[in-house]
Amino acid sequence: MVIHDPQQNNVMELPSPETDPLWTVEEVARYFRLKPSTVRNMAKRGELPAVKIGRVWRFRRSALKKIFVMEEQDSKKLVSV
Repeated sequence: MVIHDPQQNNVMELPSPETDPLWTVEEVARYFRLKPSTVRNMAKRGELPAVKIGRVWRFRRSALKKIFVMEEQDSKKLVSV
């Protein structure tokens, strides 16, 4: 799916649900070996990229992986300084 972002004045391509599924709180918790309540609290604080659909949180797998790639790159920069 392709959408236009008027604030950025560009076109963005969204990942397909078939290739980048939404994860539940329980799936994220299992993946990162955290308690579901920790995942929910991190989402509420904006520490994990998430969307709230009704009363439930959903997480894109690619967005979660991107966070940890960026954190890993940042930590390498600190070590090399």
